[in-house]
Amino acid sequence: MGLIHVKDLKKDMILACEVSNKHGNTLLEKGDMLSEKHIMLLKSWGITEADIEGFDRGQVEERERETLSTAVVESIEEDLKNLFPDFGDNPLMNELCRVVRKFNIKQRIKQSSECNNEDE
Repeated sequence: MGLIHVKDLKKDMILACEVSNKHGNTLLEKGDMLSEKHIMLLKSWGITEADIEGFDRGQVEERERETLSTAVVESIEEDLKNLFPDFGDNPLMNELCRVVRKFNIKQRIKQSSECNNEDE
């Protein structure tokens, strides 16, 4: 189980916990299989994360990294080292670094797919 950002949710994922809105009303139950409609519902209610069976952030991020070459991933990591010195166990700075890494990976994936589309 793991919290997955709503942007990374996919159809047929199964909720590990119920999802409630800010008023405490249950939107989806534990065990519900997500549909596109469910994902849109979560987004419309401002839900940012959901606990998904068999997934965690690390797995999602690893899958994204696997679509890029080792050189590109190393380049991103080098850039992050320059931007974010070792903050130790500071959770806020570690999360900020994770978000910037994810953004850079998504940008590189987008650039790569645009280049591949131009080649066709």
